[in-house]
Amino acid sequence: MKDKAKIAVSACLLGQRVRYDGKEKKHKLIVEVFLNQLSDKVEFIPFCPEVAIGLGIPRPKIQVVKSDTKKNNKEQIRVLGVENHRLDVTEPLISYAETFLQQHPDIKAFIVKSKSPSCGFLSTPLFEASLEGSYKQIDFTSGMFVQSLLKLKPELQIIEESQLTSEYACLSFLKSI
Repeated sequence: MKDKAKIAVSACLLGQRVRYDGKEKKHKLIVEVFLNQLSDKVEFIPFCPEVAIGLGIPRPKIQVVKSDTKKNNKEQIRVLGVENHRLDVTEPLISYAETFLQQHPDIKAFIVKSKSPSCGFLSTPLFEASLEGSYKQIDFTSGMFVQSLLKLKPELQIIEESQLTSEYACLSFLKSI
């Protein structure tokens, strides 16, 4: 028997109430196709970086911010609290990505929550401080956990739940890994 494909999946997409607002974002198609129809081919490893680093449920909202400080001549990207800008979870998210990959070295793919400041893949709003001290969106990026995963293991397949719109899309993703 062939080994099951190990896929890490954002826990909120499986119906776990781990989001900042205490809710879930269960993705019925992911559950139906991967867990019900393909359970003999797929093993899901649920994760939530924000819970893993000690943020509670519910918790303060966080956002990805382009910092005005530079490191090695590059602008820094930080993950800061929306209300409390002193809440900085950048380093814990980076560290958790390292730990997660060490604990699960055979994971080939991730299904992540779109627009998430930790898990989004190229859909997460990127903010910058304005002169008045508020933040304005300037672009899109990936969440810090996903950015860190890709730095550590660039060959990972990562897809957002928003791309899994049909059974065919789910099967195509599975074939790609």
